[in-house]
Amino acid sequence: MFVDLTINNVYPTFSFSSEEVEAYRTRKGDLLISLEEYLLDGRNILDAEKIQHSIFPQHDVDVFISHSHADEDEAIRLALSMENIGLTVFVDSCIWGNADELLRKIDDKFCVPQGWSHYSYNLRNRTTTNVHLILSAALQQMIMRSELFMFLGSENAINIDDYMSEEGRLSSPWIFSELMFAKSVKRSDRRIFRQGNESFEKMRSTSRAPGPGFSYPLPKLQHELSLQEFNSWLNKGISVEAGLAGRISGLTHLDTLYSKLGFSEDQLSEPRFKI
Repeated sequence: MFVDLTINNVYPTFSFSSEEVEAYRTRKGDLLISLEEYLLDGRNILDAEKIQHSIFPQHDVDVFISHSHADEDEAIRLALSMENIGLTVFVDSCIWGNADELLRKIDDKFCVPQGWSHYSYNLRNRTTTNVHLILSAALQQMIMRSELFMFLGSENAINIDDYMSEEGRLSSPWIFSELMFAKSVKRSDRRIFRQGNESFEKMRSTSRAPGPGFSYPLPKLQHELSLQEFNSWLNKGISVEAGLAGRISGLTHLDTLYSKLGFSEDQLSEPRFKI
């Protein structure tokens, strides 16, 4: 990861229609989970690595968007806008529904003792803990492999009583975990393509059921912009076709954002593509 960025004052926009948002969600929600594929040697032992490889894209992305579940449509609209200018984007809610589906299948198979008609509390605690740890580790890998980490700091993500204060509070453990990791992860260089580098696939998106409420401190990222400022940069991008040339064009435009955030010309001098 090269840069972390909070986008403040997030509000509903209509840059893409609800039909386009739903098409994106449908396009990225086509994962078919086969529990049997994750069992080691046919035994009742689940392979964490196989689970991660199935649910998560196994390639680098340019932008990772962390957001409240209530802001999923806005995150998708931002993702669509950035994809239009050649960037690859990972919306973190892409995997929540897939993880929930996986957990339900595991619980149905392993957490109902013989003769019972309901889940065992102790067994289900164990499966939930393991699946969530697998999910957390995979999310951290996606953040590390992205170049730009973006957090949508809306009223939905930050508790309303703290939204206007210096000391914000979060209700989502996933956002808290992502922000803490983004603050501490080792910084990488900007992405440079050399002749022969090829391109990548895209992701999926579904939803997550609500849970009990919690409160977490809000980790402050290094850079902040308002949504208006971010959209001002984004709207200056050029729509491109999919492929390596479009990807390089998008990353070059990303450098103008980094310049806006205060990065020096020396830090951005290396070209995005080298022969």
